[in-house]
Amino acid sequence: MKLNAEDTIAAIATPPGAGGVGIVRVSGPRAVAVVQPLFRTKGKQTLEGAPSHHMLYGWIERDGEPLDEVLAVVMRAPHSYTRQDVVEVHCHGGALVTRTVLELTLERGARLAHPGEFTLRAFLNGRLDLTRAEAVQDLVGARSGWGLRVSANQLRGRLYGEIQALREDVAHVAALVSAGIDFPEEDVVFAHREDIQRRLQGVERRVRGLLDTAERGRRMREGLAVAIVGRPNVGKSSLLNALLRESRAIVTDIPGTTRDTLEESLDLGGLAVRLIDTAGIRDTTDKIEREGIARTRRAIESADLVLAVLDGSAPLLPEDRQVLALAPAAATLAVVNKRDRMSGAEPPWAGELGPLPRVALSALTGEGLPALEEWMRGWAVQDERPLLEHAILTNLRQTQAAQGALAAVQAALAAIADGQGEELIAVDLARGLDALGDIVGETTADDLLNRIFAEFCIGK
Repeated sequence: MKLNAEDTIAAIATPPGAGGVGIVRVSGPRAVAVVQPLFRTKGKQTLEGAPSHHMLYGWIERDGEPLDEVLAVVMRAPHSYTRQDVVEVHCHGGALVTRTVLELTLERGARLAHPGEFTLRAFLNGRLDLTRAEAVQDLVGARSGWGLRVSANQLRGRLYGEIQALREDVAHVAALVSAGIDFPEEDVVFAHREDIQRRLQGVERRVRGLLDTAERGRRMREGLAVAIVGRPNVGKSSLLNALLRESRAIVTDIPGTTRDTLEESLDLGGLAVRLIDTAGIRDTTDKIEREGIARTRRAIESADLVLAVLDGSAPLLPEDRQVLALAPAAATLAVVNKRDRMSGAEPPWAGELGPLPRVALSALTGEGLPALEEWMRGWAVQDERPLLEHAILTNLRQTQAAQGALAAVQAALAAIADGQGEELIAVDLARGLDALGDIVGETTADDLLNRIFAEFCIGK
């Protein structure tokens, strides 16, 4: 995006389609001047003279004719979302109404906003750092209770505050090292060696702690991809239907009924789950079924968690062992199905599963289903309460930057321990500061910023 912060931009800020209210948002130095000629009140009050953040009642007019009865509000800089003058017109929520109001603002000199440009201006004008700007997008797109809470936590600035504290410690050490370069006769680094190591070791420990939250934070924000796999007729589709509490997948006693992956979404106590029902794994000459099995293998590779469904009322077959061999041990749960047909608490072959965690249930009766759901929640994030009380990394960009910061700090510690010169230590510290700055957007390249904000909806 080629952007000019002095442009006055406009966009529809509400979802497309019919609704009770539609909002047209205008931001920039000419925001009031653009909307003022379109807006009429019954009295003498105008947008130009209106107090900031006060709603005015009136009409939007086109060529002197009333178009829609609206409320309008001026939010004056810097006390607005973008820290520029912002005008919002709250009109009736028909698609034609909002589009016409938007077109009138464009005719008056506003430019159509790019996706995410309002939030980009909030970032560039210092109202939001990059982690909180990303949290805005995550909040809008949240698909579960946990995702909503993680986004709200980030929007409050918890990660930003932690990164700034880490940067202060690294900057303090960098200042001492710089002094050692300027005044070599003082041997500054040696004189402050204990303080330098203590601070950098603290940074290393805290960055490691942040990286430990990355995978769980991603799962809480994005949800969990769960592949349901097994040989034909073990109850994979029945398990999908049981988890969804509806008959979504076709269930028959004919092997090979499921020939493609079937995906459905589920809110599991606040955790967004994407369930992937797959074709049964077995040797077959059927061309279509073989393609379904190939897709099953790809689903296993891409899933966060694999539910390996086994028939607890039957012997363990070679196809079952093939399924267990394909599934990653660290991210697989053995689901022993058909518990209602089992003579004991576990099948005779349970010992063959070794340390693989397992849950016994009946997809037909629902017995054991709550235990499976609780296990999945616990595996995804462990205990979410402490996690939500601290800073969390929630996406790959943040994680990669934190990994870069950790590597730089470890290199600096190694250089100090080896007695290397201050110039080499300074390079490592500068790398660490840049990597931490990347997380909050203080040292982020323009092309990356464009890619991040391009994912936003227009009007946000």
